[in-house]
Amino acid sequence: MTTIGQRFFDVRRAKKATQIEFASKLGLSQSALVAYERGDRDPPAAAIGKICQEYRVDPTWLLTGTGIMFRDNLLQMFEQAIRLAKDFNLRYEVSPTNENEINLAKLFFQYLIENGTISDDMADVLTKRMAANE
Repeated sequence: MTTIGQRFFDVRRAKKATQIEFASKLGLSQSALVAYERGDRDPPAAAIGKICQEYRVDPTWLLTGTGIMFRDNLLQMFEQAIRLAKDFNLRYEVSPTNENEINLAKLFFQYLIENGTISDDMADVLTKRMAANE
């Protein structure tokens, strides 16, 4: 399991920022950032809040290491889940219902959160599993 300092580092690398740029944007000194990234010190709540706000980092991921790093990714996954649900609901149902489409979108979204991506083949498998359980 990674530390919060390692996750600070991961965000900085993902944003291609230098330590100086990153620390400045968060209102920190470079030496403080280095201490956080090395795990010498834990970042204060203000720095945690600022990184979430400035870089749209998901707070759950930052604090625990679970989930998705950036909140924007969640929105993209949500949109993808909805599009897939519409497509696959139409593909498998003669008269698709909104309820089935919503349930399928939930299933796809959960899969995307856990795995980061979903292929058409996996969407097909999940759709068939959901249909079999109804």
